[in-house]
Amino acid sequence: MILQVFYAFLSTLGFTVILNIERKKAAVASAGGALSWLVYLLVYKGTDSDTASLFAASLAMGIYSEIMARVFRSPATVFYIPGFIPLVPGATVYYSVYAFVHGNNSDGMNFFIQTILKSASITLGLIFSGALTMIILNAKKRNFIRVFKPHSRNTGENTLK
Repeated sequence: MILQVFYAFLSTLGFTVILNIERKKAAVASAGGALSWLVYLLVYKGTDSDTASLFAASLAMGIYSEIMARVFRSPATVFYIPGFIPLVPGATVYYSVYAFVHGNNSDGMNFFIQTILKSASITLGLIFSGALTMIILNAKKRNFIRVFKPHSRNTGENTLK
């Protein structure tokens, strides 16, 4: 498992070079790719489901990307795009096309449906992470997230600030 996560890091690092991302951000984006693959492996080990694993990995990658975007004051896509490279269902796309070309339509359709499900779970994870980030940022901006301070002895009322 550790070797797979390391290879995910290296493959993501290769894509950061292709995408021309700064060195400091490239290392962080590559760590995000390794994180997404680690989450995928751990959830897959527990659930034995590709779609659930990809959803959880995509959710983790989305949250990680949003956090790193705030830390480095750069767009989240700098971290999103390379971080999703290990999760792309390229093999099932290949097998689907291969089966269709060789006239095996039932296997081709099976692989095609698997590809659609995997892509949808990645997309939903990304949507949920973005929505969660916006909810937290809006709540913080509107002061919905407050720290409770003990009541003031002078006025006898509780203050929330």
